[in-house]
Amino acid sequence: MKSGDKIYHVHFYESINDKYDYYFGSLSAIYTVFTTEQIGCGLTSLWSNAKITETTPYIGRRCTIACGEIIRKISNRGRTRL
Repeated sequence: MKSGDKIYHVHFYESINDKYDYYFGSLSAIYTVFTTEQIGCGLTSLWSNAKITETTPYIGRRCTIACGEIIRKISNRGRTRL
């Protein structure tokens, strides 16, 4: 298996649109769906102060944001056979 890109898991303590868990490809993508008030802090704060990694998630008043890695299978698609 091949390691892939980062994924950000946002878990809300109270449901939004009947869901608690959302997944994003970047921190800035979170703010295209949710407001600063819904998250509980601004994007700049997450970039500079939170330092979200796999071992240190952001834990706020309204949600937790954790970072993980997508594991992908190596594809043979597009390879030429010799």
